[in-house]
Amino acid sequence: MSPFLTTPDWLYLTLRAELYRRSGEAQAYLVTLPELMRLWRCSDKTAKRQLRRLVTEHHVHYVPGRGRGHRSCLRFPVSLYGEISALVCSLTQEQNVSALARLARLPIPAAWVMTSEVGALFGLTRPAPGVHRLRSVVMRDLSSLNPLHASNTLEAHLLFQTLDPLLRVSGRQLKPHLAHHWEEASGGLRWTFFLRRAVQFHHGRTLDSADVAHTMSRLQASAGWLLPHLTGVETPDPLTVTVHLNRPDCFLPWRLTGTQALITPRDVPYDEAAPTGTGAFRLTVAEGNIRLRAFDAHFGGPPLIDEVEFYRVPRGEDSPGYFVEGADSRASDAWQAEVGVQFLIWNAWRLASQNAMLRAAVNELYDVQALWQDTKRQEPLRPASSFYPRRTEERPVRAHCLARAAELIRQADHDGPPLKLYALSWAQPQEEARWLAARAECLGLRMEVCSFELDDSLLIQDADLVMLGEVAGANEHLAFLTAMQQPELLFRQLLPADVLARIDAALDGFRMAYTFEERDVILDQVEELLLSRYWMTLTYHRVKRRRLHPLIRDVWPDAYGRIDLKRLWVGSVGALGS
Repeated sequence: MSPFLTTPDWLYLTLRAELYRRSGEAQAYLVTLPELMRLWRCSDKTAKRQLRRLVTEHHVHYVPGRGRGHRSCLRFPVSLYGEISALVCSLTQEQNVSALARLARLPIPAAWVMTSEVGALFGLTRPAPGVHRLRSVVMRDLSSLNPLHASNTLEAHLLFQTLDPLLRVSGRQLKPHLAHHWEEASGGLRWTFFLRRAVQFHHGRTLDSADVAHTMSRLQASAGWLLPHLTGVETPDPLTVTVHLNRPDCFLPWRLTGTQALITPRDVPYDEAAPTGTGAFRLTVAEGNIRLRAFDAHFGGPPLIDEVEFYRVPRGEDSPGYFVEGADSRASDAWQAEVGVQFLIWNAWRLASQNAMLRAAVNELYDVQALWQDTKRQEPLRPASSFYPRRTEERPVRAHCLARAAELIRQADHDGPPLKLYALSWAQPQEEARWLAARAECLGLRMEVCSFELDDSLLIQDADLVMLGEVAGANEHLAFLTAMQQPELLFRQLLPADVLARIDAALDGFRMAYTFEERDVILDQVEELLLSRYWMTLTYHRVKRRRLHPLIRDVWPDAYGRIDLKRLWVGSVGALGS
């Protein structure tokens, strides 16, 4: 007898999934009461009551252990696969996408849940005449949705749908946004921004200069690295904001396009689960799932789609896509290079990192051409010599030599414990880390591969080496400055103090760099600081497969892989045949 009607019994499912994770599909499972208490996060009294309920409802046959500490035996009348299949069928018929996404996050095979019928639910639906809803998936839990601390690409993208900056970036140019004009005075010590009239927040109040001053105050208190020379903000009238600096900074307008500078209201406490802003969408987060609802009063006009939903599912081999329900499943596929770089970075706080020969040896070992050949990767290969693909194209990528790596390892004479190499827990980074460790082992250098999650960056202080990637925002120079100076990111946590001091001194040059070319010269200087002593090894520019159904019109992922959801619209199914 199945325990399900229309609402899944999550306590029962959690138990079965955990037992499956531990022992696979079995005739019987041995458990103790403390194990059930930890699993269900409850007291012994509650655990006993829940167990009695499951027995009474004939979901499980229970044989108690004899004596304190002895394990009890649980037997289930129906296989877990059979239960899950029946539940998935029922939830699919009901189009209960939220429950399906929660089910997929349990420690059971993803293929049991993510069937082709379930996949069809993650597309465009019309819950009411004229209402368009797009569904897609995310493959990890969100980290911080506070603009002051957001440090990952997905979170920043969501925040830009919900909150607005004073100015925005288009290509290599600054464009008006919440501020329609701005001007510089006193040799770059004073900047004045003129706000648009009648811009509405999600909660109904009109934006004014006090909200901008409030945002600047939050910025200075929690992300002062972005505005290091801010001394004060004046609000002479509701639509005028004047920013005072103690050092000239021609880069200030660019700084104000960043995630940290997104404008928040002064009268509403910031809520990461439902941020209040002026953006084109209202955002809510519940049980790991994300919903964006169109804000029709947006000053730039309402979005062309009503809702966008993202459901948390297990990581798969394919990149998430956007699909249309009611049409065939064909999609437009293309390989697209990410504007960013994959890299290996040393932890200067660990003893092994002080061995310059060892750093050089690992740099020589990391031959991207060999990685592609040995692991048989299918995506295009783009070795990196700079943080950004456009800059890599201007300079040759140095060849690597295994014999040279062996000689450097010999000279390094490392006789300490195995180097701890941390990589994200996903399949491809782990494969890459194991490849590097095996390559090092062949030359007598031992490495231990460890895994971590994106939000675990503060927990990897015992790493000798970390393998990760950095993806740019809309402006490469601001993204580079952010990567080097935001405390939440690994560069600030792992690089040696003397290197960081020299990087900060070089990046201070942005204040007086009026042109793109002048700022690019500063990037050259910082990259030289990072690479010349092998504190970092740039490996390759990731190339992703981007997927959109052909009915989704006038939108393609930009150079950074992000979709402007405000402009997205969907054609008619009948148009596909024309």
